[in-house]
Amino acid sequence: MILTNLRILKNGKLRDVTILIRDGIIDKLIISDSSAKITELREKYKNENIIDCLGKIAIPGIIDIHSHLRDLHQSDKETFLTGTNAAAFSGITTVFNMPNTKPPANTVENVQKWMDYAENSLYIDVYFIAGIPDGINIIEIENILKLGVIGFKIYPHSPICNVDWMNPENFKKILEISSKYNTHIFIHAEWPIDQNEKEKIKKNYFSEGYTILKYHSNLHPPKSEAKFVSYALENYKFFILDKNLKKKEFPSLHFCHISCEESYKLLREFKGQNPDFKISFEVTPHHLLLSNEIILNNFNFGKVLPPLRDKSSQKFLYNELRSKNIQFIGTDHAPHTLKEKDLPFNSAPSGFPGFETYPLTMLNKVCQYDLSLENFIRISSWNPSIRFNLKEKGLIEEGYEANLLIIDKISEYSISSETFKSKAKFSPFEGFKTFVQIWKVFLRGKQINVKNKSPMGRIMVV
Repeated sequence: MILTNLRILKNGKLRDVTILIRDGIIDKLIISDSSAKITELREKYKNENIIDCLGKIAIPGIIDIHSHLRDLHQSDKETFLTGTNAAAFSGITTVFNMPNTKPPANTVENVQKWMDYAENSLYIDVYFIAGIPDGINIIEIENILKLGVIGFKIYPHSPICNVDWMNPENFKKILEISSKYNTHIFIHAEWPIDQNEKEKIKKNYFSEGYTILKYHSNLHPPKSEAKFVSYALENYKFFILDKNLKKKEFPSLHFCHISCEESYKLLREFKGQNPDFKISFEVTPHHLLLSNEIILNNFNFGKVLPPLRDKSSQKFLYNELRSKNIQFIGTDHAPHTLKEKDLPFNSAPSGFPGFETYPLTMLNKVCQYDLSLENFIRISSWNPSIRFNLKEKGLIEEGYEANLLIIDKISEYSISSETFKSKAKFSPFEGFKTFVQIWKVFLRGKQINVKNKSPMGRIMVV
C-alpha cells in the first residue's frame, strides 16, 4: 500500500510525504519534494493500492498505557472486542490492560484465562499487567512472568491481593521482584484514610454543602496520593542505596493517574535529583481538562479514582503539560454499565470510558494552537515506546510498524456518547466541542476504523 499527499511532523516541521507500507512495516518514507523518487516508487510498486490522503496529517498510532478492558465476569461492562474496537476507532493502536478484573488477574490460572479470552478478540495490540499474588508468592510470580506480562499493578487503597502495601517489608519485596526479573511495577498511589476521618468528611459534606464531586475528592484527598508517592520514593531510593545496585538493576516504578500538584511536584523533584532512577508517571486527560466543579446531568458520570480535583489542580497540571514537563498520558478507560452509574452516589462505581474522548479532546487543543503537535506525539506514542521498550512502535519512520492515525480538521461538533463503540455510553465530556475528525487508523498497514473487519490485534508478550 502507498499513502500519498500525507503530512507528518518531521524535524519539528510538517512535511509532505509518500509512504510505502509492506508486510505491515513502513518500508519507504519519501519527502514529497523528492519527485523523482516518488515517481520511481510508484512505477516500481504500480500494483500496490494507492490512497490519496488529501493533505491530511498522520501521527503515530496512540499508545495508551492505562486501560481496563474488563471481560471475564465483567463482560456486561466491556469485552475485549468492544473495548479494542472503541480504541481502534479512536486512533489508539496499543494499550496496557489492568488486572482488577473479576476474578482478579493475580494468579497464573486467572492471567492465562484472561489472555485466552483475548485470543482472536483484539482489534488492537494489548499488553497485559498482572496483579501480585496473595502473599507475594514468588513461584506464582515467576510463572505469571512466563506468560509474558509487562509488569504488575498494586492498589494500596483497595488491594486485589491479601497484602498490606503500607508495610515497608512488603513494598521492598516488589522492588526486589522488579529488580531481579527486570519487570515494571505500576502503582495506584493512595494511602488509605481511617474510618474516623471518613466519617468526619461525610458529616462535613452535609453540614457545609460540598458539591458531590468535591466530597468524593475529600474522601480520597490529594494528601493521600502524595503520602503514598512519598513513601514509595523513599523506599525506592533506600532499596537502591542499601543494595548498592547498578543502573541496569534498578527497579522500575510507574505511578498511574497522578491527579494533584503535591504528588506531581514530589515526583518531578525526585526525578530531577535522580535522573537515572527508573521512575515515571502518567496524567489522565480528565485530570488535565476537567475539575470537580463540572456540572453534569448525572454526577456519577464524573465519579472516578483518583477523583477530579479542584480547578487550581487541573490548571496546574495542564500548564505543566503545555510546558512539556509531563511525559505520559493514560486514559484510565474504565467502563461501567448505565445501571451501575444510576445507583446512589456512594454505591456507584468509579470510572468512565476514556478511549473515544482522549484524541478528540487533546488533539482539539492542538487544533486550537494551545498544545503543540510535537508535544502530543511525544506523550502519546514516542515516550511510552521508549520507556517500556515497545519495539517498532511510536514513530513514523522506516522500519517501524505502520501504526498510523490520520486526522482531519472539520467544522466544530459535539462529542456524543451515543456514538461510542464502547459498551459504556456515557461520559463527563458529553457535549464537549471539537474540531477533530479521526479519518483513518491503521494497525500494521490495515485500516481498523471500519466496520466488518477481522480482529488482527495481538497479545503482546515480553
